[in-house]
Amino acid sequence: MKRGTLVSLVALTAMTVASIGYLVVGVLDVNPTRTIDRVVVHMESSGGLMDTSQVTSRGIKVGRVESIAVVPGGLDVTLALDAANRIPTDSEVVVANLSAAGEQFLDLRPRSVGGPYLTDGDVLGSDHVRPSVTVSEALSLGDSLASQLDTNALRGLTDTASAAVEGRGSDIDRLVEAFRFLAATLRDKSGEIRRLYDNAQQGGRLAYGYGPVMTDAAPWVGATGSGVANLLEGFNDYSYVGADVWDDPLGKIGPKIDQYLTPLSPDLALIATLLKPYTAPIKPMRIDAGSIVDVMQTVFPPGGPARLSVEIPN
Repeated sequence: MKRGTLVSLVALTAMTVASIGYLVVGVLDVNPTRTIDRVVVHMESSGGLMDTSQVTSRGIKVGRVESIAVVPGGLDVTLALDAANRIPTDSEVVVANLSAAGEQFLDLRPRSVGGPYLTDGDVLGSDHVRPSVTVSEALSLGDSLASQLDTNALRGLTDTASAAVEGRGSDIDRLVEAFRFLAATLRDKSGEIRRLYDNAQQGGRLAYGYGPVMTDAAPWVGATGSGVANLLEGFNDYSYVGADVWDDPLGKIGPKIDQYLTPLSPDLALIATLLKPYTAPIKPMRIDAGSIVDVMQTVFPPGGPARLSVEIPN
């Protein structure tokens, strides 16, 4: 055999072995060095799981469903988990859908971050399983719900809504315009609204802790109601008594006093008429109060003796 042919054969064999290894390890996920922990989950129904469904935890694939066995009262689902992943024993088991097409997978959702962790041979009871609705069940429920709808009632609602908006184009336009103005107002006053909200929060923080005090004061405030009511009733009774007092005994005193004082009082109109000729020369006189104050300050300066100036005529 030629040397070139031998080298090509060795290279082809190496590439074949590498490709097979990649398919086994990378595609088929078969790792001879991997340690597998088999955990059994008791379930009342499979929820659409198959013995090829994958198992995840926190969004990471940690294993697959190895087998599903029918047992009295439900199913025993055996999980082949990668021992390198530490999954708490209190994890919740949820069957979910990968997509709307309905590919189910089993998700282990830990309720805590610490141990103990699942090991080979552990069993999770049905109390760990949270039932979920499959796509087929959801479609069946939707179909059942749709069959219970009254088409005549739906048609009546549609006709009512159509009649409500028929011929109301201008009203709807005004309503839309009003909402547009409201949106513009809220946008323009966003700062004031934000400050109002901040003030309300600040008021709430300041009022924090006064709840028990107000609760304790509530009985005292309630007890004042009867006292205020008695006070108002007392004022009401006094008003009836006072009406008789002011109208009957005291109400007659005023006219009597006026009757006695009227003959004794002078005729002020006659006196003013008599004094008018004598007060006429005084009427044009005006008193300059400012000049008088200036003269007094000149004669009596502050903090010094009085001063007097005399002008000697020529």
